[in-house]
Amino acid sequence: MNIQLNSERDTQQLAQQLAQLVQAGDIIFLNGDLGAGKTTFCRHFAQALGVTGRIKSPTYALVESYDLASAPNGIQTLHHFDLYRLAEPREWFSAGFDEYLNPTCCAVIEWPAKAAGALPCADLVIDLSYMNDDRRQLDASAQTARGHTILSKWSTSAASIDNFN
Repeated sequence: MNIQLNSERDTQQLAQQLAQLVQAGDIIFLNGDLGAGKTTFCRHFAQALGVTGRIKSPTYALVESYDLASAPNGIQTLHHFDLYRLAEPREWFSAGFDEYLNPTCCAVIEWPAKAAGALPCADLVIDLSYMNDDRRQLDASAQTARGHTILSKWSTSAASIDNFN
């Protein structure tokens, strides 16, 4: 899936659509340069899953976890990882992050390349790139059978955004 996001409103709409499709156990990788909109996308995604209050970037903490009492599709916890500060992949294990992933959570992982080889396979990989002003380019690909199901449904709902390709 390839789509141009002309505003934060487009990003919000797309993140909300994805939140309605994910299930417990799903893993999403978010790639993109600094300022590409990864954390903004995740913030809207978390809000759509029912997270209330301040949703902050886990840049320094590396992970922010949110309990989801009434989230759809059996998701009990959302883990938002930002691995930008990892120096090497084995830090993923030494921090105990592998224990965060379980069949009751959904995980969104920014900068997954920082833990390459340590992470499980993602269901979806989302690449965000900065174009100019408020515009971003989003490219999404599926890595698992579950990811293909999500991507197929997401592509259908994303067609409502003007610049869907």
